[in-house]
Amino acid sequence: MINIFLNLVFLVFVLTAHSQPLFEGSGEREDWLGTYYQGKKMGFTKSKTRWGPDGIVMDSTVFFNIRSESVDQSTTIKQTTRLNSGLKLSSFSLLQEISGHRQQVEGKLHGNELRYRTKSRGYDKEKTLKFTEKTAPSSTFLLNLVSAGLKVGQRGELPLFMEPLQMVVDLKYEVLREETIQYQGQPIKTFVISQSFSGMESTMWVAHDATVYRETTNMGFESFREEAEVAQKIDEAMTISSVITMSLVKPDKPVPRPKNTFDLVYQIHPVSAPDSIPEDHRQKILKTEKQGDGNYIATLRVKSEPRQMGSNSAMADATGLDPKYLEETAEVQSNHKMIRALARELSADNKSKWRLAKDINLWVHMNLRKEMVDTVTALDALLERRGECQSHTFLFTALARASGIPTRIVNGLVYSEEYEGFLYHAWPEVFVGEWRAMDPTFGQDRADATHIKLTENSGESPFRLMEFVGKISMSWSRP
Repeated sequence: MINIFLNLVFLVFVLTAHSQPLFEGSGEREDWLGTYYQGKKMGFTKSKTRWGPDGIVMDSTVFFNIRSESVDQSTTIKQTTRLNSGLKLSSFSLLQEISGHRQQVEGKLHGNELRYRTKSRGYDKEKTLKFTEKTAPSSTFLLNLVSAGLKVGQRGELPLFMEPLQMVVDLKYEVLREETIQYQGQPIKTFVISQSFSGMESTMWVAHDATVYRETTNMGFESFREEAEVAQKIDEAMTISSVITMSLVKPDKPVPRPKNTFDLVYQIHPVSAPDSIPEDHRQKILKTEKQGDGNYIATLRVKSEPRQMGSNSAMADATGLDPKYLEETAEVQSNHKMIRALARELSADNKSKWRLAKDINLWVHMNLRKEMVDTVTALDALLERRGECQSHTFLFTALARASGIPTRIVNGLVYSEEYEGFLYHAWPEVFVGEWRAMDPTFGQDRADATHIKLTENSGESPFRLMEFVGKISMSWSRP
């Protein structure tokens, strides 16, 4: 839950973190933005820019202050981005620290190929990513847009490299109008630009020198240009209860005995497209109805996993599956010696893959304390023995993959009796002759019918959840 939220919040910040001027000659400057959620200060961004004949170096810091009861969940993202004289990416380095856990990413462009290295506790790997001439890093894309010239009515699409997630998304933008705003008693001429990607929408007020003065999002976040001492002043940390308030989806009526619920029909709206919600062996779209605003109402039926495996499961193998379901990642360190040692211990007695998956599920459920703190990766969860749903799911996935069981990570909604509503949640699915959804956080070998899948193995991040968070309503009925 917390890890999901922090990913979403960072993606709100990543497009506002760097307010930059257009550069001539040599020099340096510093810019600050304060960031708010529903009017309450929760963080800030700072960028320091140095420029000269050879290019530009931008040092930026994003900070947001979050607490879970007595646990400090503060998060800091520091990045250095280097551009050549043509404003193209040369290299970048990124350090993320969440609750004391660190992940470092360093990348350098070689022709049309970005080579980057990701390091965290128990993980160190190099990968490559294709870059086109138009691809721009999220930290500096405004510089490219403004330097090319803006005019009212202009619209376009830009491949945007998201440094923290090491992936490229398509950013759509439109220059809506010119508007004069006030800053410290002075009139500032700005372009008002709308932008969207993967369900996230925002509006920015950008000066002719590319400085961001304001941004609002469809998730309730706002950022404002501020002086340094104002930007850094945060009176009170944002609490996890505020996160839950933001993300909770209240149905039309409570769901009785949700863990023993085996078959439900939901109506969810608005969704952006008929195929926005995935289908699988447990959940089927019954119908989609287009509304006047262009969005849809989706009616879907969700069942719990059956008690018995399918009759052909024992004969099926994983030959045709995507190899990513067995891969090690920065969050799922399935090749680490501690993960592999525990996997060997759990897989003793030559048991079936399904029996082993159930034993891993039980071990993770019994050995991790249920705390609203983010342990970030599988190895962190194993060492600290605590965490929320993402921590349970990462550790389960690492152990299962280390045992040769193809596993994918699912993000979606699950019903909470405590809050009488649906919370954003993560759980794994394993291939044991057929796909089976489990939940180590709840200790369920059979995910119940209140587990509604919204994304599936999306870079093992909840990136696509932005289409839903803070926007949808739902009702339910018996079939």
